[in-house]
Amino acid sequence: MESLPVSVRGRGRLFTIGALIATLMLLGSACSNSSNTPSSPIYNVFAQKFRFHGMPGTIPSGNLQINFSNKESFPITHEMILKAMPEGKTAQDIIDSAKVPGCEGGAECEAQYLAFGEIAGVDTGATLSNVFDLSPGKYFFACWETGTVSGGTNGPPHLAKGMFFQFTVS
Repeated sequence: MESLPVSVRGRGRLFTIGALIATLMLLGSACSNSSNTPSSPIYNVFAQKFRFHGMPGTIPSGNLQINFSNKESFPITHEMILKAMPEGKTAQDIIDSAKVPGCEGGAECEAQYLAFGEIAGVDTGATLSNVFDLSPGKYFFACWETGTVSGGTNGPPHLAKGMFFQFTVS
């Protein structure tokens, strides 16, 4: 077997390394997020004093990310359950539905509304996120957790205290 001069062997390796770098750069640019790619809107919603805060009243349809934080000043768990607003119902109708005898956090009270997802089990000081894909319509967030300010777990659903937020997707 004939041996090639060192300068020829070096150029072959140099060409191989150059081709490898060019290929990696091409793959990297094809897989990267370009500034022309639209991104989903992100909404930072938080619970405080048994109310939802930080969500606009109208948002565009499509994918959206919600970061849900619990900013209560005492230990308690909240959830943000996303439901369709029934035609002909008002915010007060939904709140009142959580006040009926036997309505204990979730269960049948929660199941009567069409669900689009949730961010559940958010303790004080925590933030959890989820992505939702919403069509045009009217929606609401509600919390059916039953924790109390004193640390109990047997209070009324937080919805019964007014933990409700309605918004429109256009």
